[in-house]
Amino acid sequence: MAPSKLKVALFECERFQDHLAPTVFNRTGGYFSLLQRAFDYFSETSTDHSSLPSIELTAFDVKAEEYPADVQKFAGVLISGSLSGVYDNEPWISRLLQEIQVLDRLKVKTCGISFGHQAIAQALGGKVSRNPKGSEVSVRTAKLTDAARKLFGTERQEFRLHYHHNDAILELPDEFWVLASNNVTQFQSIYKPTHFLTFCGHPDYSHNVEVLEKLLEYDRQKLWVHEQLVEHGLETLQQPTDYMWVLKQIVRFYSGALDS
Repeated sequence: MAPSKLKVALFECERFQDHLAPTVFNRTGGYFSLLQRAFDYFSETSTDHSSLPSIELTAFDVKAEEYPADVQKFAGVLISGSLSGVYDNEPWISRLLQEIQVLDRLKVKTCGISFGHQAIAQALGGKVSRNPKGSEVSVRTAKLTDAARKLFGTERQEFRLHYHHNDAILELPDEFWVLASNNVTQFQSIYKPTHFLTFCGHPDYSHNVEVLEKLLEYDRQKLWVHEQLVEHGLETLQQPTDYMWVLKQIVRFYSGALDS
């Protein structure tokens, strides 16, 4: 019988309290709160709730180089987004990439979202850089590959998520499959059988778009994203996404349902 709850270690790679107004942060929290609420909502409302376990996250502040004493006590690891780039020369990022290599050796089930998606590729021999085709913000569509449809057991052709990234994986590590792509980012979702699953988009932002709205305004202040793209992002924030379907695949991954 499958466990009713899986405990997952969240490697939290950003401190939103440093970037969001206190009144906003008090409502939304950081990646831990955003992701836990999204998983809880999936468990409470999904028609698959009786056949899939719930997810209980334990957060570790990896910017402070905080990690589990024994990561194998968890059912898996989830690596969050960040406003940093995986190629930035910062000690906490170097440590994170080393820890991902340990997760690889230990075969710990690990999921990455956005920055986490890129960090996994960078750590395991891929290449990440500024996306030569530009930024992706707000709601975007990714097309599933044949391998993805077989893995997920679906006839779905695509999925939509909220995005917030300037970087992209340009070269895949060995042994990884491409699960989804679009015209801006070739590697939207990647998979190493039984043990790594990543998504470039943010199911956490799709569950609470207020955070992305404030981050886009932060982008505007810092001139990180072109004004027209910020405006487009703000205009499309409320469009529907398939984040519940993506959360389902992440839960299935941790439960072992994708292993066979």
